[in-house]
Amino acid sequence: MKKFLKIAQITIICTFFSLLLFTLICALLPAPKLMENSSIRLYDDELNIFYQASNTASIDWIAYEDIPQEVIDAIISIEDKRYFQHFGIDPLRLIKAAWVDLTQWKIVQGGSTITQQVAKNLYLTQEQSFERKLKELVWAIRLELHYTKEEILETYLNTSYFGHGITGINTAAQFFFDKPLTECSLAEITMLVGIPNGPTYYSPFNDYQASRQRQRTVLDAMVSNHVLSQEEADAIFAEEIALCDYHQQIEKNIAGYYKDAVFAECQKLGFCSEEQLENGLDIYTYYDPELQAIMQATIDETMADSTQQTAMLALEPITFKVKAISGGTRYTDTQYNRALYSQRQVGSTIKPLLYYLALSQGFQPDTTFLSEKTSFQLTQTVAYTPENYKNLYANTDISLIHAISTSDNVYAIKTHLYLGIDMLYEALKSFGIEQKEPTASMALGTTDFPLIDLAKIYNTFASEGLFEEPAFIKCIRDSQGNVLYQRQIEPKQLLDQNDTLVLTSLLRAPFDIKNNYVSGPSLLGYEPYTTVAAKSGSSDWDSLIAGYNPQLTLVIWNGYDENQALTTTEERKLARSMFQTIWNKLYPKDSPGPWYSLTHNLEERKVNPITGQLDNNGSIYWFKKSD
Repeated sequence: MKKFLKIAQITIICTFFSLLLFTLICALLPAPKLMENSSIRLYDDELNIFYQASNTASIDWIAYEDIPQEVIDAIISIEDKRYFQHFGIDPLRLIKAAWVDLTQWKIVQGGSTITQQVAKNLYLTQEQSFERKLKELVWAIRLELHYTKEEILETYLNTSYFGHGITGINTAAQFFFDKPLTECSLAEITMLVGIPNGPTYYSPFNDYQASRQRQRTVLDAMVSNHVLSQEEADAIFAEEIALCDYHQQIEKNIAGYYKDAVFAECQKLGFCSEEQLENGLDIYTYYDPELQAIMQATIDETMADSTQQTAMLALEPITFKVKAISGGTRYTDTQYNRALYSQRQVGSTIKPLLYYLALSQGFQPDTTFLSEKTSFQLTQTVAYTPENYKNLYANTDISLIHAISTSDNVYAIKTHLYLGIDMLYEALKSFGIEQKEPTASMALGTTDFPLIDLAKIYNTFASEGLFEEPAFIKCIRDSQGNVLYQRQIEPKQLLDQNDTLVLTSLLRAPFDIKNNYVSGPSLLGYEPYTTVAAKSGSSDWDSLIAGYNPQLTLVIWNGYDENQALTTTEERKLARSMFQTIWNKLYPKDSPGPWYSLTHNLEERKVNPITGQLDNNGSIYWFKKSD
């Protein structure tokens, strides 16, 4: 027993001096900068503020003196009951968590205090590792050495994440209950403070019963911490809680994907440093709220009964301004931006780039290949047999017009092999789209890249061959009005204007009923009121469409995040339906939009679109004039 007491004494003394040394080292480090209520404003293309925030977090930053005492009591009880007694680290919690972690040899229990959580949220990643945990302890002590408990707790409550893209407890109160935090009942407060522990699980919009169970846990903790009596806690739990209309909250957050993309671009440009954020920024963007509202309304109307996801991008030709973006069906449900980050197979939407290359090498809209089931001997041992949709083949010569209209795969592979498979590979590289290696199937879109890259290609077609990197931001100013960044629009002529215009004319073929033969035009029935060029594409898991006129480029994807197969026509048609709807809302019937003009090097010809031969009863397509 004496030996045990001696070991315990030595352990306590060593621990004390270790913590003392650890604290002294932390004291020598510079003071960390704590997030403050600085102002960041995002302006749309008409110079109206569409988002205002505190350090990219919440516009509704609430000062400590305005935070109701009930909120402080609840958060302390459930998250860190010795918060006002410890120095950033709670030794009792830490020892318990360390024992569990060491026995499991991995981070199972964090034992994190509120100060540690602030340190993690502001300065560290969410990685679960001993190294990250040690850094968290250092930052926590540094915070405690330089800031008051009230300042740290204020930051915690204003930077906690509540799901649905919502940060900050005051913003969360508005989001869930349509009232500021100061007007919330204790029942509402105890529901709110329970959410950050697991925003996906405890959001009352996601799972009301789970949220209520978490509220019960918060109330029990308040009883245990002698803040409430059991009778008071039971009475509070019995109160009914009225939530906002979730659909109204969706409408308030339609700019969420655009806002996130702006901050991502700002960081990429190097103009969102910690110091700049603290001092405040005015960021001027290309955001078009009316177009974004049309896109979101179309998604809500079309995908209300679907479990699929979608992504959309709208760009302006020539300038390559990103006018609107949807990274999913609803920002309040999922903040992952599929338009920017999800790698998807683009399918036949790649074919227009292949056919542009063919036009640049002497093809004309009436150039023909035999469309029949074909096995291509790529090497002595490798053969490739592409299949048309539903195994339908014309079994005769067809024109480039008809090949585009029906998305004929045999014609595409013959073109690809004729040009050499490196040509399409290099063309993608010219757009900044890297692929592992050139393949025969690349012509059918077995390449994976984000929707933003597909938008680059089609917006270049829409710009008559001019190319520029897409952008969300046009200008950044600091809080004193000094210009930190000004975008310079200097598009380069990446593609030939005449060949691009011929291609644009060819991309009217998917709507042309005169292409109805063994296979029908791929977009028959989905033509908008206004004139657009377009091409659809699909893989087993993806459905896409991309199209444009001189004023706008619109690209859309729909599918499942988990690469679940699209097995029905209903699943595959959603992108096309939304494409048609959006264009019709932008250009109603009897309101014709703009179209392109022939250059002196081009001419119109009326041809049979299937054969490409001149036909007075045919359709009009553009051709390069013969030398």
